[in-house]
Parts: sequence; structure tokens; C-alpha cells
Amino acid sequence: MTTVTDMKTMFTETGATYNVEGIGAFEVGAMQSAKAGTEALVSTYALMVGANILPSDYLSFKNRESTASEAQWKARIEAASQICYTPAERAELETKALKDATQEQKDKRKALQTKAGNLLKNIRTGLTNAHKLADPDFYAKSGGANETKASIEKLAKQIGEALKTLRGDGVFPDNFAHDDAVAVLVGFEKTFLK
Repeated sequence: MTTVTDMKTMFTETGATYNVEGIGAFEVGAMQSAKAGTEALVSTYALMVGANILPSDYLSFKNRESTASEAQWKARIEAASQICYTPAERAELETKALKDATQEQKDKRKALQTKAGNLLKNIRTGLTNAHKLADPDFYAKSGGANETKASIEKLAKQIGEALKTLRGDGVFPDNFAHDDAVAVLVGFEKTFLK
């Protein structure tokens, strides 16, 4: 049986063979494991999330949601390229594409060019799933369209409560512009909530 410590050691040793600077050997080894598609894939992603490697680390550093620096992003691309491509494929990618290539050759080259990018996307998807399991509250906060509807309903309820308080028998200070406050809230309610 493989323990967590064994997996961490294995990933670190495997990652060290790639000699990539900018990210840790553990992460590179985990990327290699993800590429290989071992049966321990869920554990691999869980270990990566446990090591504070987030799905947003696998977005381009130019993306505003990314948590990766430029150096880390470039290191991940380099690691993915080393993992995905054989020396012959790397040599083929370094040569310029033929202008008079057939459609089949163009398709083959395009598929080859996207291998490393696809690995990074797959790892990001796996990390997202593992992160959802590790921190479900983080994802429950962003509920999309349902959240927007719930927020508007909550705001309408609060405005209604405020109007009820203002129209009630409550005592307010003499310098409080009571009628203006009611008018502003009624105007807000009619403009934004109806």
C-alpha cells in the first residue's frame, strides 16, 4: 500500500529529474503522475491541493484570476512540455511549419502543439474538483444566477424592513430627515427592485 509520504517522495524524486526552476519538484512530479493517468489520480490532486497548489495557479499569469507569477507560469509550461513531448516531437516543434503542408500535416502539428496546454487544462480541472472537495464553502459562496436572485430578494426584504421601521411608531431625532429617508427608500425600491 502506498502512503501519502511515499507518494510525496515519489513525486519529488520524479520531479527532480526534470530540472525545472520556478516551481517545486513535488509539483512537477505530480504533473507527471497526472499525465500518466495513474489510478491514484484523485490522491495526486488531493496532495497537490494539500500542498497549497490551487486551480488558479494553472491559469496564465495574464489572467486576473490567476495566482501564479510569470516565472511560475513559464515553469509550468516548461514542465508540461518536458513531460508531454519526446525529443523528436520537441525537435519537430522547433522547426518552422511547412507552407505547402497538407491539411493532415497541419492537423497533426496542431494536435502536437496543444498537448502541453491540454495537460495544464486537465490538471486545472482535477485541481478544481479536489479543491471543491477540500473547501466546499469556497464554492458554495459563488452560486451564479441563483445567488444573484437570492441577493436581490434579500435586499428587497431589507429595504421593506427599513421602510416598515421608518413608517412605524419609532422615535427619531429632530434633525433626522424622516420624510426624505422614506422617499429615497421608496424610490430605490421602485427603481431597482420592481
